Amino acid sequence: MPPSSRPQPATSSTSPTSRVTTTTPRPTKSSPASSSSTASSNPLPDPPRGGGRGVAASRLLLVGGEEGGELAATLYDAGFAAAGIDARCEARVVRPAELADAVAHMRADTRVLGAAVTMPHTVAISRLLDGLGPEAQVVRAVDTVTHRAGALIGWNTDRSAFTLALEEAGYQLKGRTALVLGAGGAARASVDALREAAAKIWVSSRDLEEARALCRDLDISSGGPSPLGSLSLLVRKVELIVNATPVGNDGRGAPFPIEWLLPSHFVFDLIYQPPITPLVRGARDRGAHAINGLSMLLFQGLAAFEIWTGQPAPEAEMRAALERAVLGRLSS
Repeated sequence: MPPSSRPQPATSSTSPTSRVTTTTPRPTKSSPASSSSTASSNPLPDPPRGGGRGVAASRLLLVGGEEGGELAATLYDAGFAAAGIDARCEARVVRPAELADAVAHMRADTRVLGAAVTMPHTVAISRLLDGLGPEAQVVRAVDTVTHRAGALIGWNTDRSAFTLALEEAGYQLKGRTALVLGAGGAARASVDALREAAAKIWVSSRDLEEARALCRDLDISSGGPSPLGSLSLLVRKVELIVNATPVGNDGRGAPFPIEWLLPSHFVFDLIYQPPITPLVRGARDRGAHAINGLSMLLFQGLAAFEIWTGQPAPEAEMRAALERAVLGRLSS
């Protein structure tokens, strides 16, 4: 991740409150997380503006479905330390059946500044919160949660981070053909980013119905959902391949046979632990360009920091901390 003058995604000039849609009622044990929410006009608090030392919260939760997340925690903690904010990231392993209770506890704990959300919860948690930011409304997935005056608001920063990571790698999306593997929250954010520039986007997932729902929700008409049986043809047909599945995060296996890759491919594996997955290694061995998810993690963390604190993220310090952590893992 070379230093960069970080390109900025387009932002709205409207206030955060005016850009948030509230939802009610919140799902409870008698109201499943899968039920749809109805619109409400309840006002929501703005995120704070400036003054990191004035943020009266000490805990940021990292909510995921499995152990890990040390790199993300290192990134966030470095930001808090550089900004003089008395807060630390605490990882929480939450099973899907426990998610509603975890959200309720988060809402009740005034020490919680917010949360970073990882798979497999990014889609499900969007139905358990008090409101959603504009990107989260469209993508229907949440990776960042803010806690303001007892209200939990969900945001999506993966979408802009995906675009910024490709820009930093020097890859131009306009007119490209793309294949996205997976249909979860990261896949949704990736597809939403791609649809503004890519010519055709195909989505392939173990669950074809989820792929169809993703394409329907995001209005993908050129390309669309594809069964796994067509994967070998699609891989050879597209220019950009995005792995938004967990396949390879244990250092073993790839989402498809490496032999299908061509030197003309650009492979974006969203996995960042380990930094060199079998897919990334295999793509490079076959002459293709391949990047991992570390830059996306960085840009996501910078955007989330600004949402949580209301002040500019200390990019240099956060980038350096992430690079040190990665180098430490590679040398151990």
